[in-house]
Amino acid sequence: MNVTLDDINHAKIQTLLAPIIYLAILMVVGIPGNLTVLIIYRRRYAKSVYRTIIWNLAFTDLLFCTLTMPFNIGRLIRYYTFENLWICKIFTTVIIFFIMYSSHLLVTLSIHRFRQVCMPLKSQINILNVRYWIIGGFALAVFLDTPQFILQPIDEVELPYNLTGHVCAVSFKNSSFAEIYNGFLTFLFGFYAFVLFILYICIGRKMYLQHKIKKNAIATKSIPREDDISSKITKIAITVSAVFAMSYIPLFVLKLLVDVIKPEELNAVQFSILKILERSYAINHVANPFIYAFYDQRFRRQFGTFFVAPWRLKQIESSTGYADGESRTPSVEKTLESSLNTYAMIKTDLSKSVDRDNVK
Repeated sequence: MNVTLDDINHAKIQTLLAPIIYLAILMVVGIPGNLTVLIIYRRRYAKSVYRTIIWNLAFTDLLFCTLTMPFNIGRLIRYYTFENLWICKIFTTVIIFFIMYSSHLLVTLSIHRFRQVCMPLKSQINILNVRYWIIGGFALAVFLDTPQFILQPIDEVELPYNLTGHVCAVSFKNSSFAEIYNGFLTFLFGFYAFVLFILYICIGRKMYLQHKIKKNAIATKSIPREDDISSKITKIAITVSAVFAMSYIPLFVLKLLVDVIKPEELNAVQFSILKILERSYAINHVANPFIYAFYDQRFRRQFGTFFVAPWRLKQIESSTGYADGESRTPSVEKTLESSLNTYAMIKTDLSKSVDRDNVK
């Protein structure tokens, strides 16, 4: 019997059906989901730091679903026959870049919320300087991602019948430099997760104390709308960050355990689970639209307009001016930013005035 490499690869695909279907479902859900976020946040939300970061995050997720998920499916289908080193290098580098850039966007969002809640009279990230934070996060992601392009190999795997397979591996350890880089990525991910955890612990504690004070200060137990929206934004940011952390833990743990786990010793079910865990990070780039829909009633209402009949939508627009039935007033987030900046300016002016009086 003359067994070819394609025959062995075809047999391997049977054990990879679960991760292939898993990625296909995420791609089908993620592309329209993130596209919806882009449209709604661009058209229906006033400019703010929050909107800018969320929009960039959704754009990154859309590119991830469009570019890297087909690649991930392709390298599973051609598991033992992936021989193009440059395609492997380029797309694995793009994947790590998206991981890095998403991390930096989430850290920026967390710092923004921390300064708003815990340091309201200090200088804030605003609509003018947020672009520099985003550009800085982009540049840092490119810099940290460069070793991935240099080190990514095509692994050669010895197969039965004296055949050699070629694998574009997720976890690799072809040199001491690769081991150091994998360790660095794991440390960096852990550091980012720790920073997010500490920031949101501080934010949660501060908001709880503020809520308690305001609740005791007013006769009724109703909370101002601004506080409700600020709490909603914080809940969204915390949940997005938590999903990010949990979805990437398996990837970086497996990178560290590359010497311990032997794929050739696993049975079909274990091997299939391994390949899903290696790509658990894909959930992070699909989940955000569902998080926004869960916490943000306005987002759900805007999403519903996509399914309104055209004639009905025109009636709503003609009667209200907008498809969502709301006037396009500045967001609370933007108003809060302006207020905080005003407070900071007043504080500075008062300090200067006191200094002049002391001099006199």
